[in-house]
Amino acid sequence: MDPLIERLTAKGVEVTKIEDRGQKARQTWVAHFIRPEQRTRLSPYLWEDIVAGTEGCLVGTTAEHAFERAGKWKAMLFFQHSNDVLELDLTQAKPLTRKDLIVETMDYADVYIVDPAYTWTYDIPHEADWGPYFLTKLRAKGDH
Repeated sequence: MDPLIERLTAKGVEVTKIEDRGQKARQTWVAHFIRPEQRTRLSPYLWEDIVAGTEGCLVGTTAEHAFERAGKWKAMLFFQHSNDVLELDLTQAKPLTRKDLIVETMDYADVYIVDPAYTWTYDIPHEADWGPYFLTKLRAKGDH
C-alpha cells in the first residue's frame, strides 16, 4: 500500500492510515448504498452489488467525471479485503485519476472512496475492464 500513499501525497493529498477500520467502513458502505432486500445475498465484491442493484450507477469515463466534480475536501478510502483505511484530506490535492488509485496487491486491489457522510462512492474494481463506478446515495433503488 505504500506506493498508493506515495502517489497520493505526491498529488498533495494528506493521508492518515488507520488500521482495523475496514470492516466497519464496508458495513457502513453497504448500509448506505445497497438496498435492504439485497443485503442478505451480497456478492463477493461490493462493487458488483451497486452495478447489479442500483439505478443511476455511473460507469467508466462518466464515473470519473462525476468523481472529479464531487465535493471532496475530505474522503475515506478503504478496500474489499483489507482492514486498513486511509483518511484523505483533499483540500490541497491535484485531481486524482484511476491510475493514481490502483493498487496491484490483492488485499488492496478493490478500492472504495466515500465522502465522510457516505453520500457518494467512487469504486475501482480489481478487474481492469470493469468500472470505475460512481454512485450517490440518493440514486440507490428504493431511496426517495
